[in-house]
Amino acid sequence: MRPLTLKARLLLVLTLALAPAVTLGAVRAREKLTEASSLHLMAASSAIEIAQSRQREVIEGTRQLLFALSEDEELSPWAAGQPVPADYADNCDAQLVRVLRHFRAEYSAIVVMDEKGAGRCSSEASARTINFADRDYFQRLRDTPEFFVGGLIASRIATLNIQPAAVPIMHDGKFRGVVTVGVSLNWFANLSELASQTMPVSLSLVDASGQTMAASVESAATLPRQARIVQAVTSRQAGFRDFARNGEQFDYRIAPMRYGFMMVIAAVPVSAHGSAMLGLWADVGLILLSSLAGLGALWVAAERWCLRPLKPIQAAAAAVARGDLMPPRPTGSTTPEMQSLTDDVFAMAEAIRMREAELQASLGQREHMLREIHHRVKNNLQMVSSLLSLEAEKIRSPRILRLFGDAQNRLLTLSILHRHLYERSNWSSVDFQAYINDLVRHLSSNRIGNDLPDVRFSIKAPVWAVGPDTAIPVGLIVTEAVSNAFAHAFAGVEQPEIRISAQEIGADMEICIEDNGTGLDTDFNIDDDDHGLGVMLIRGLAMQLGGTLEIVPLPAGGTVVRVRFSKPAPPSDNFPMPNQEKRDEPRS
Repeated sequence: MRPLTLKARLLLVLTLALAPAVTLGAVRAREKLTEASSLHLMAASSAIEIAQSRQREVIEGTRQLLFALSEDEELSPWAAGQPVPADYADNCDAQLVRVLRHFRAEYSAIVVMDEKGAGRCSSEASARTINFADRDYFQRLRDTPEFFVGGLIASRIATLNIQPAAVPIMHDGKFRGVVTVGVSLNWFANLSELASQTMPVSLSLVDASGQTMAASVESAATLPRQARIVQAVTSRQAGFRDFARNGEQFDYRIAPMRYGFMMVIAAVPVSAHGSAMLGLWADVGLILLSSLAGLGALWVAAERWCLRPLKPIQAAAAAVARGDLMPPRPTGSTTPEMQSLTDDVFAMAEAIRMREAELQASLGQREHMLREIHHRVKNNLQMVSSLLSLEAEKIRSPRILRLFGDAQNRLLTLSILHRHLYERSNWSSVDFQAYINDLVRHLSSNRIGNDLPDVRFSIKAPVWAVGPDTAIPVGLIVTEAVSNAFAHAFAGVEQPEIRISAQEIGADMEICIEDNGTGLDTDFNIDDDDHGLGVMLIRGLAMQLGGTLEIVPLPAGGTVVRVRFSKPAPPSDNFPMPNQEKRDEPRS
């Protein structure tokens, strides 16, 4: 929870001091107001009951009319399996027009439709070209044959909103169609005049969203804001007081109508309570005015002598937090306390600036040392490799010469790794794709023998940053697998090829080194202990990675070395790791 500001604390203290007097005056005034307004609220409740009763009368009359029409076989001869006369539509329309002539204030149109929702006859001829099967009342009556009254909808026949009422046409227990009538809200028009005969009460119909559905111009002006109506409906308030759209204050009573998802609102002006109520609030108003004046004076004083001098100090502190360690110093007159706080902020900024300069110098020195270390390690490894090359010139034994070459390749793997480390801005990771490409290129160029066939390489690896703990074992595995392929796999192979791939499989990484050489011996078993140093190194390095190792023959000839291990955590320098893989062009 955020602590209270200085302004808030001062205002809270003064408010608590004034609260008893204000509360006592408000309680006594409210008691008088409640007593005076009870009569007006009773009038509003009575007006609501009149509206509810009137709607029940209209809906009950509608129900009786619809059931009478649904049982008239002349209106729906097809329901009883009778032939439909040629002049059926015109005669039926005329009959409905005659019926509607007696109920112009209550209904907009009557429509008779068949079991598919097509208009067969209507008091409005245009309805015969409309299909009503998508209407909610038609869908419901087809499943539940009973009297139905819906909410307010836009009429498809007339340019007004109606409340649909409908009953099913049944014959032999089967659904044969629907008779529907559009109930207009004209029956509500004179209710406000009827309700206000004894008291000034305005009646309006609204929906749950606060939209006005039926009201005179005068009644609509007495409604509160739409959001206030929604709040009252949502919280199930039976009454409240608020200002209307015409600026006057009203007491409101709100209740649901029985049919149509509508709410009726009765509004009684507060001014009707009488001018005597003004005197009840005079004392409370004076107390409130004095309290507000005191609060305002306290607000201005806190702003002038406390908060305004703090703003430039706050701006300076924010600039220091953003990294500007030399912000402009506040000028102008201020209190001694604020001046002392300003001096402390700028002393802190100076201390931070000096400490940051020391850290930057130390960081630059560390960066230079790390780069130099990696560079010297790379040079030392290359020197050892060169010494081995000099010694190898004196060796005549092919076997020992090959062992020297394997040792040089291992040193080469470590040397390339350190070169990639000092060439990067981050010392904890290397670009896996560039590292493997560079390693394979050097292994290919270091092959001994002029009569050896060119080996074609295909490398498929992601652009992926890995740390030395992963790069060293993987690089040595690639070195051993490629060196073994050079030494043993391509005897008699016309177009030797080595394929290196790395891919992510879920939370694992998989490295594959394949060749199209002569393959493995039939009795080869990776778990045997009598393999050469290369296989032993690959197996040990796979265990170091915490992964699994497979060395198996390929069906088309050749061998695959497959190492699968858990994907390491990404490096701290947020090296870019795109999803797509980049495939190098095959080269010889």
